Amino acid sequence: MPKSIPLLHPSALVALQGEAALTSEMATRVEESVLSAIERNELELPTLPLVAARALAMLGRDDYSFPQIATLIETDPIVAARLVRLAHSVVFAGLSRFDSVLTCVTRLGAEELRLFLVEVAVHHVLESRDPCIAQMCRDLWQHSLAVAIVSRDLASVVHALHPDSAYLGGLLHDVGRPVLAATLLDAEQRLLGSRTQRWIMPSAWLAIISGKHRSVGVAIARKWGLPDPVTHAIRDSADYDTGDRFSTGNVVLLADTLAKREGIFVGPINAEELEQRVSQGKELLSVDDALVERLVADLPARVASRIG
Repeated sequence: MPKSIPLLHPSALVALQGEAALTSEMATRVEESVLSAIERNELELPTLPLVAARALAMLGRDDYSFPQIATLIETDPIVAARLVRLAHSVVFAGLSRFDSVLTCVTRLGAEELRLFLVEVAVHHVLESRDPCIAQMCRDLWQHSLAVAIVSRDLASVVHALHPDSAYLGGLLHDVGRPVLAATLLDAEQRLLGSRTQRWIMPSAWLAIISGKHRSVGVAIARKWGLPDPVTHAIRDSADYDTGDRFSTGNVVLLADTLAKREGIFVGPINAEELEQRVSQGKELLSVDDALVERLVADLPARVASRIG
């Protein structure tokens, strides 16, 4: 999470706080400050957990070995336990049960294992011991998984991009939120000298996080060395691109909207706006109602199967 940085001078923050009309200006200043800190290496962006980073590096080589990767994963009991749980989840229902990490790695295969390892990293980012952020992060983790699942299934149907890239784009589309949340919380604590007092109003706090998180998410994806289609999905998933109907951003945005409509979301939603976004996404991606129903069928259970 971010280390302490000179986000904004307290007098500037006080001048902005309290007027809903100025929330946008506050958000812009926060984004500019955070991006400037990233450029100056003054904001510590989340890094890949060691085991996940090393395992992903192994998978990136032509001569990768499942036994070597399994041995590495076994050094982290939490990651190993999550892997075994996933291998025995409904995702792989009907297959015989295996107890060793190696057999689970083999069952998943290289592509599914790669997605799992990035999930480990994202879950690490979406965790916080601070009660002001913890519940948001828990809800955000479920929402991110839901968007990832629908994005991959949707990409498979419309042939817009590689399904695994769509999955990662969906998984990471909100990853900048907790970084901004922690940064704002740090600014509050330095201003008030308290971890319990609230100064920025909750509605403004959430608006800033919701409106300015994508640029931070793109910076995280680049730091992790993820493919360009993934960073583009994070960057472009705010509004539909009518010029590129089958863009990664369009796929992720429709998936995000469908997850929210299913009740898996963070923060307030506008039901009318949600339906408009669903309709626009369906038209752009040539998706009908029957396919939408298949995409969201048993979505809560599918999300639960991937939660470790």
